[in-house]
Amino acid sequence: MGDKRSDKTIWDLAIEERDYLLNEAKKKGTQESSPHGEEAGIFLIGSKNAGKTSMVLRFLDRDEVPKPTTALDYTFGRKAKGHNIAKDVGHIWELGGGTFLSKLIDIPINVDSVRGLSIIIFLDLSLPNELWHTMETLLNQVKKRVHKVMDELAAKNPSAVQKLRNDAWEKFGTDHPDKSFVEPFPIPLAIVGGKYDIYQDFDPEKRKMISRALRFIAHCNGAHLQFFSTKTEGLVGRSRGMIGHLLFHTSLGKAIGVDHNKPIIVSAGQDSLAQIGAPPVASEDLGRLQSRNPYDLWKAAYATFFPPEKSKQHSDREDPSKDPQYFEAAVDAMRKQKDEELDRYRRQAERKAREMSRDKSGKRVR
Repeated sequence: MGDKRSDKTIWDLAIEERDYLLNEAKKKGTQESSPHGEEAGIFLIGSKNAGKTSMVLRFLDRDEVPKPTTALDYTFGRKAKGHNIAKDVGHIWELGGGTFLSKLIDIPINVDSVRGLSIIIFLDLSLPNELWHTMETLLNQVKKRVHKVMDELAAKNPSAVQKLRNDAWEKFGTDHPDKSFVEPFPIPLAIVGGKYDIYQDFDPEKRKMISRALRFIAHCNGAHLQFFSTKTEGLVGRSRGMIGHLLFHTSLGKAIGVDHNKPIIVSAGQDSLAQIGAPPVASEDLGRLQSRNPYDLWKAAYATFFPPEKSKQHSDREDPSKDPQYFEAAVDAMRKQKDEELDRYRRQAERKAREMSRDKSGKRVR
């Protein structure tokens, strides 16, 4: 690599790669279609090895062995518009690493993309003790980013923001009994529970807890909820239908499944708090928790079944910077330099702390 590239951070390189892939996709889209085709995008985030890549490959009809997503991957699909020459383009972003690389969400979610973007949060049903932490972390980060982008958009185009909010509420209809309790996500959102094939062998009470908790989260955020497994063709078909709906506005089936003994499938706005029921909180704990909001009650109830356990995705073994197959001299040299600077800073801070402690006590502190 030349000297010019060596001055760039890993984030600069990621943005350059994003722009290159996006431009290539647009070139291919315009070469094979008229300029009147529409564009939309989906952004998949969530648990590692839960099936995100597999779901995308099945949607695109690509017979490939899924490879682990290291950072931020991009691909696209096209759909013909009836008998017209024009083709709609669907941009597909996938973030690897679970919550480890969540700062990269700023790249796909921006002012230019937000009006045509949908979010899919993928959760690993086979790891229920990590599930709530992953869901909560990613949902909060995506919310924060989307709201920031919408504030930027509102300064330029207030009517566009209002339309997004109106569309979010439209899923519930004017007569939905829970309108005063929910807060729809401002752009289309879906929650997918992966590895259903493992989850289905759980104890029934555990399945009931997981399914009801996810229904509550999805419903309060105006999100679609589906369970998924590559080993069940029916679930693959449903996921294809959902992605097609989010990318190309195809019709979404009206089927609803809320039996915890079967795969859950609920479209946004089709559930209700009455059907979901109250969180199973023990009567002796109810008084202590009464002052909390419903979200806190569900979180506490879930934790009684599945004590929180943060994912081990932050280990060096799964850190791409430690993997020799991703070696890149310029980036790794900069990373080493920053690590050394951090180490020097830490030693200086520790020395200053010792000196301050010695000055206060009047004697040397070891």
